[in-house]
Amino acid sequence: MPRTLDRPRLLAACSALALSVTLAACGSSSGHKGPSASVQHGVLTVSTGSGQSYTANFNPFSPNALQATDGMVYEPLFFYNTSKSGDIQPWLGTSYSWADGGKTLHIKIRSGVTWSDGKPFTNADVAFSFANAMHASTLNAYGLPLANVTTDGTDGVTLTFTQSAYTKAYFILGKTLMLPQHIWGSIPDAQKTTVLNSKPVGTGAWTVKSVASTLVTLTARKDYYLTGYPKFSTLRYVGYNGNNSADAAIESGALDWAGGFIPDIKKNYLAKDPKFTLVNNPLAVTAFIPNALQGPTADPNVRKAISAGVDRAFMSQSVYDGQAAATNPAALLTPNFSSVLDPSLPTAFETGQDKVDGYLTASGYTKGSDGYYAKNGKRLTVTVKMVSGWTDYLSLGQLAQQELKKVGIDLQIDSEAYNTWAADQASGNFQMLLSSFGFTPDPRAYYDQIVDSRLAKPLGQQTTGGNYGRYKNAAIDDALDHLAETTDVNAQKPYFYAIEQQFVKDMPVIPLMDAQNEQEFNGNNVTGFPTAADSYAAASVWLFPDAAWVAMRLSPAK
Repeated sequence: MPRTLDRPRLLAACSALALSVTLAACGSSSGHKGPSASVQHGVLTVSTGSGQSYTANFNPFSPNALQATDGMVYEPLFFYNTSKSGDIQPWLGTSYSWADGGKTLHIKIRSGVTWSDGKPFTNADVAFSFANAMHASTLNAYGLPLANVTTDGTDGVTLTFTQSAYTKAYFILGKTLMLPQHIWGSIPDAQKTTVLNSKPVGTGAWTVKSVASTLVTLTARKDYYLTGYPKFSTLRYVGYNGNNSADAAIESGALDWAGGFIPDIKKNYLAKDPKFTLVNNPLAVTAFIPNALQGPTADPNVRKAISAGVDRAFMSQSVYDGQAAATNPAALLTPNFSSVLDPSLPTAFETGQDKVDGYLTASGYTKGSDGYYAKNGKRLTVTVKMVSGWTDYLSLGQLAQQELKKVGIDLQIDSEAYNTWAADQASGNFQMLLSSFGFTPDPRAYYDQIVDSRLAKPLGQQTTGGNYGRYKNAAIDDALDHLAETTDVNAQKPYFYAIEQQFVKDMPVIPLMDAQNEQEFNGNNVTGFPTAADSYAAASVWLFPDAAWVAMRLSPAK
């Protein structure tokens, strides 16, 4: 569940590629960046998806943490606009600068911030938040190569790394959540991943009022440090048991902001009310995520045979009316990252029975009289797990099942509740998942989260930062390390190309198409949302950090 490198010079000066950044003067001219006077009122009702029930879990280390945990309650140091590469805004941090070839990072934090329990937010909290990742691998979701963390005066923090960390800038500055040391410091590291943290204390614009099975209610902080934000007094997350019930709520106007898949959306949604608005900006790639450590998908030839056996254009047309654009064998989101795509690589996928036959026979499979491939007397059966309420993904899975049957591969679908699926994803308890990846404004971070072997924990342990399939490739790790050593885009290209060549060779994930990203806003009740003309953040209601950035800037319609 984005972004070119050749942004205008103003944005480039603010980007994660820059050696030194003072962010207060950076950004676009959007009127949504600074505080404005307002009086909090009204209820903002949203839905982040379907097929899930709510448990009061606000643990940022848990794969089952509620959506409000990230950004609404706990905040990062800077806002990285997922829809606009290089647009970075101050959040809890005010500026940062790199030194020592990317091995040292100096950060300045905002003053006058308090935790929701009234205690001051300090640079000691920042140092503590990063020290968690340094002291316990289970708390190092993004594989940060931290060596030391120190504080300087009242507003400075210095991070040092065992190797250049430019590639990790987005994860360090824009994704690592700041935690209160006075609360989390008393929790042993071994328990930090398991506590529910049902009454969280954060710096965010909202506090938790209540949690029920299908409703989470947040209350706006009146003492939030960004004056005038948030503009709504109450934020409600409403859960549904599937896409059908969620769509009915969206189409009736019961939701102010949602990200549901609505078939024939022009007729079933936009035509119903002139103030119903659709924002659709692809930010990721939909893909099968195979387990690279065990089961049939640990064999690259099986992965490539599955890829060759599906008709991507037919799947997009059948499920998304052709609105899900084609992707490429390197899985690179285009045109956002086109500048680093290896021009020597094929742009089209291998397809057809002959390709499937070639890959599977090379791995010792033979086709039986029943039409299915088998090896050592065992049919080639691959089980794909997906969320039971995500009807568009279920449709994609069913189409893939039919197409793979034709070429001799038995695809089985295992649909499960979201919380179970998320836990299976984190622990590696799957042969294959249907999911999506991307949602980053930096192509270095894009590939890092997909194929960096250092993110992958052993099977059975939680992996929450990416590379859920546990793919390992020393050549890719080496290329990622070289990407981290320079901020020169031209110097980076050979290493991007090396990653892409290995990706096409091994297919560690099986890209299908650009991910559907329809976001619906009810203009009768809400204004101030991102648009194509003013993309001050990604509009996705479920996406961290953008959703939190947007939520505090939305206003009740007058």
